Amino acid sequence: MDEGFRTPWSEHTIINENELKNHLCEGEELEEKKIKVSSYTVSPNYGTIDYDSFIEFLGEKYMYFAFPEEKVEEFDRPMHRAQKLSDYKEDARYDGKWGELILFTLVDGILDIPMVSHKLGWKQNPVDQIKGSDGLFFGKYEGSPSLGLGEAKMYSDLADGIEEALDSTDRFHEDGSQVRNQHELAVAAGNLSENLSSEKIEELASLFTTKQRDYQIMHPIFIGYDEPELAELQEEPAENDGELLDRIQKHLSETNLLSKVKEEVEDEYDHLKKHWLVFFFLPLEDKDRFSEKMKGEIYPYSTGD
Repeated sequence: MDEGFRTPWSEHTIINENELKNHLCEGEELEEKKIKVSSYTVSPNYGTIDYDSFIEFLGEKYMYFAFPEEKVEEFDRPMHRAQKLSDYKEDARYDGKWGELILFTLVDGILDIPMVSHKLGWKQNPVDQIKGSDGLFFGKYEGSPSLGLGEAKMYSDLADGIEEALDSTDRFHEDGSQVRNQHELAVAAGNLSENLSSEKIEELASLFTTKQRDYQIMHPIFIGYDEPELAELQEEPAENDGELLDRIQKHLSETNLLSKVKEEVEDEYDHLKKHWLVFFFLPLEDKDRFSEKMKGEIYPYSTGD
């Protein structure tokens, strides 16, 4: 199928990787067979981790998470429309949108794989629950056409986040999942992103409505989690931000994320090892505080009619 595409999938992504990497610094990247683990740190600025700039960056990208780029440019108030499209949760800790938004920026910006359907647009009203993946992506991964079924979790406890992410991912492969997955793809086929070319939209619409699978499955998985020692690591003076970043990344490398993922996979989800599991980890000083700040960025005022 890929031979019919004259432009690479990366041409249809919208997140600038260099801009993203102004706000996120990549740490360890570890891989074993089809499990890949990458760790990121919010970039420091003058001796402290600059969460505010990263949250502002995410707020600027929220419109593109909700709508195709052309619609964003067409609307008079795209951010207001995006706010009204999604439900407002009083308690930001239980709002899954923050993790989904970060997942979108990472898969689009780092993997160069576009999100092919804006799931917020599937909703008939803001409080409808969209079942299925936390992000639907399609593009080339490791040289093969790939359907990305994403998961995003933000948990205070790292181990709980890994376990819940894998449990959610397992839903796509358990008994009876084929019918449910096909339903999600069929709905997506009628709501494909206008960020794609007409040729790609036609090709994906055909792929998503047939029972034959002409692509591999991969699972991009974002996990944000509490790492309280990040605060202590900023208490010691550093000559520059590079020194602080080295200090943080050295500490995080001791977490041994790949081992934690492998242990959980082998204990409960051994059958998932035949699919690519691509993990993005983001440690936070205080996950709940980060979520509250995200809520303030996306909903700075009440979004009534």
